[in-house]
Amino acid sequence: MRAANEDNSGTAAAGIAANTNRAALRAGGITVVIAGLGGIAWFTLELLPPVLGFDDTDNPAVSLDYLRQYPQFYPLAGVALVTMALAFVVASFAVSDALAPRTSSITRRSLSALGVLSAAFLFMHGVLRLSVGPLLYIDGMNSSWGESAYLTIQTLGIHGFAQASLLSLCVWTVGISVAGARSGALPIWLCVLGIVSGLRLVVVLAGPILMAASIELPEIFWFGSMALIPLAMLWWLALGVVLLVMSRPIRKQKPVDSVP
Repeated sequence: MRAANEDNSGTAAAGIAANTNRAALRAGGITVVIAGLGGIAWFTLELLPPVLGFDDTDNPAVSLDYLRQYPQFYPLAGVALVTMALAFVVASFAVSDALAPRTSSITRRSLSALGVLSAAFLFMHGVLRLSVGPLLYIDGMNSSWGESAYLTIQTLGIHGFAQASLLSLCVWTVGISVAGARSGALPIWLCVLGIVSGLRLVVVLAGPILMAASIELPEIFWFGSMALIPLAMLWWLALGVVLLVMSRPIRKQKPVDSVP
């Protein structure tokens, strides 16, 4: 009788653990998909100035003119970035659960910390994108102050927090892909695609080295680096779909009655 009770309690505990794991995978799948969609929206909004006729966005006067005429797009990009950041906090821990127990705890904790760090960079870049109102207010008082404020936000945002987030997310993507391939926790095609999208890490690191060696970077080098950004976002969508599929309960087939 006691053995039967212990078997029942063990079965119940296993069922609770399985349901908890499926819930974590489902949460991870949903949040990674949200992050991927938010990233695509952000990347699209960043491409709007040249489309709308503001080609030289490095010129603060041109960019401020763009913000005066279209003040809504920067805040939308900020909302997308903040949404991505919040989603990645959940996703980083959920993906860690997906790799357990076939991946070492130190690897999973390190990847989770890296995901949270990336989320912090995304959040700060989103906050800067939401500051269009104060920026235009400063520009309204003095155009020189406005240009200086824009250059500060541009340097801290695009060349600071945005680059830091993309760099750390590349490391996170490669780390997840390698760990998933070694443990068999993720499909091999997804891991290979993740490593390919993480090649931007090589591009980012090779750029300063080549510049220090006075080697002029070919233009295709820059285009390739930019193309890998949306590829990484598509990888997030694929990862989210895989996690959602993994979260589905396994249906046991009923035994077929034998025909007399």
